[in-house]
Amino acid sequence: MPLVHILDLGNVLIAHEEGLFYERVRERGRAGAPVVEVVNRHLEELAVDIGGDFDQLHPRLVQDLGLTMSLAELRLAWNDIFTPIGEMIELAAAMPRPRYLLSTTNEPHVTWLREHYGYVFDLFDHCFLTCEIGLRKPDLALFRHAESVTQQPPERHVFVDDREENVAGARAAGWHAFQFAGVEDCRRRLAELAGR
Repeated sequence: MPLVHILDLGNVLIAHEEGLFYERVRERGRAGAPVVEVVNRHLEELAVDIGGDFDQLHPRLVQDLGLTMSLAELRLAWNDIFTPIGEMIELAAAMPRPRYLLSTTNEPHVTWLREHYGYVFDLFDHCFLTCEIGLRKPDLALFRHAESVTQQPPERHVFVDDREENVAGARAAGWHAFQFAGVEDCRRRLAELAGR
């Protein structure tokens, strides 16, 4: 029986440059304002990664940072930060099915990515998106939720993520997991696991 392959999205299949978003906000806000600190505090309070309303960020940034962007401009700045990792997408497409996506994400990013890079989502039998499920990585409940869909025991899963804490969470759930360190390293590690 083949392993169940589960891949993260951000910085595994599609690179993202969060710094671009903060710079765009900084350019349209009050000089000297602590942009990263304020944005991250509000994002955490709004819990956008588990289904909170991203649009509520706009009035908070207008108040706290003197932001002069419209909501549409803020959403564009938030979303226009992605670049597909072509070789990794090709590797994912060659993986045996079933294969799944497991991503910490939010509604604006999902909407944008599906519109611009929908072919990436189409590679997978199912997409586990934290903003739709309401659970964050590395919460054990999220990995158990995935197993309820794959219908496979923990040890049949192999997970690739760019963040060590998520890899550790998957391992604690009984999954095979490793941190993404480039396409060739990923290819080698997957081949080693397949050969066990």
